[in-house]
Amino acid sequence: MEFEQTGNEFTRKFKVSWTLYFSYIFWFAVKIIFLAGIYYTLLYFLQYEVWATKTLNIAFWIFIALAAIGSILFIINILTLRSILLYTNNDGIWVFMGIFPWSRGVSGVKWRDLDSASYRTSFLSWFFKTYDIKVEHRFTKENEIVLHSIFNGHKAATYINETHKKFITNTVSE
Repeated sequence: MEFEQTGNEFTRKFKVSWTLYFSYIFWFAVKIIFLAGIYYTLLYFLQYEVWATKTLNIAFWIFIALAAIGSILFIINILTLRSILLYTNNDGIWVFMGIFPWSRGVSGVKWRDLDSASYRTSFLSWFFKTYDIKVEHRFTKENEIVLHSIFNGHKAATYINETHKKFITNTVSE
């Protein structure tokens, strides 16, 4: 992963859990099965028609093109998921993501502008230790960080809130 560091050391890093990858793989498989079902249904109903050979040939190449486009988009989505990194340093909480040079970047919330960090829990998130987290900006809702299926996201939210409290007490006492 390539991104410039401003001299601050990372204090904590959090990545996306495998459960989010699994959901992308599941929906990709559903889409491919759906496309194959349409093609084989078309094949079954048109197999005895005289003019069906050209239609089936066109349908086959459309199926192949849609499957290829879907596969490319699936790979891009998986690589983008893999690039997501939530980290903290002395300046604030940051999210790095992107695989292409034009989409790669860092966004975040500085400690002084942080309102709070929270996570959403359910049975599955508790069982797999993967939580949706939300880091809220104190002044605006446009700069919030919302990430899904972060491994140990509950620890990330707790750590962010505790660290924010330390930063606030240090700046108030000085």
